[in-house]
Amino acid sequence: MNLSITISSFGSKFAPIIFQGDYVSGINKANEIGYKVVELHVRDPKVINIPAIMEAINKNNLTVSTIGTGQAYVDEKLCFSSTNADVRNAAVQRIKDQIDFAATLRAKVIIGTIKGLLPEDKNEREMALEKVNTCLKECADYAQKKDVKIVLEAINRYESNYLNTAKQTVEFIKTINSPIIGLHLDTFHMNIEEKSFVETIKEYSHYLSHFHFADSNRWVPGLGHIDFSEIIATLKQINYDGYIGIEALPLPDGDSAAKQALSYISKLM
Repeated sequence: MNLSITISSFGSKFAPIIFQGDYVSGINKANEIGYKVVELHVRDPKVINIPAIMEAINKNNLTVSTIGTGQAYVDEKLCFSSTNADVRNAAVQRIKDQIDFAATLRAKVIIGTIKGLLPEDKNEREMALEKVNTCLKECADYAQKKDVKIVLEAINRYESNYLNTAKQTVEFIKTINSPIIGLHLDTFHMNIEEKSFVETIKEYSHYLSHFHFADSNRWVPGLGHIDFSEIIATLKQINYDGYIGIEALPLPDGDSAAKQALSYISKLM
């Protein structure tokens, strides 16, 4: 297991991203603090300076674990569940662009909020879910050709009205029937939705492909009430060899949060 730190361009001050702003500066800062892995959250890979990012990654001898894609939904409302075919097609194309970017970095691609929300009406809800399924299948087929893994995140009920638990997310993954889609868990969401961190991790270990750590208050680990020692012990027990991304609020500031997370989790590991 290796720790990864989240980096993005400027976005909402409420976003759980440790370093926001210039990607190169964030990458350099992560390396200075002691991280060997970074997670890049990108709205549109076609509008960022990829050569400069690649140069910074190589210069610092870092690995990119994952590409976060939620900004396309937050900023542009692109999503798989939209009733508008043009919006759905644009969302799929954006993920394909993210897959291309991830392929150059040998990173995974996160599917979280870009899946969109479902309508409340039962019939409309079922139709929307079929649209999500179709979009994700198209992305999975493309990702498989590029040898890129997709991780589907279970998100709590206050931020998404479906695929809230590990069980629901895995059941949906099974409907896609693709070997390149795995389960992405996040301790902040699990704290709301799951009965047990330990039992959930054990039950869905075969699907587990990425993990986010944030404490119960969305601050970095060690500043809330989640027992990360039992979570790490369980990940070791199942021989989890993926990455753990620190996706938390940059409080009291990004540098302090990054240092706190690295020190606290490293000791538990």
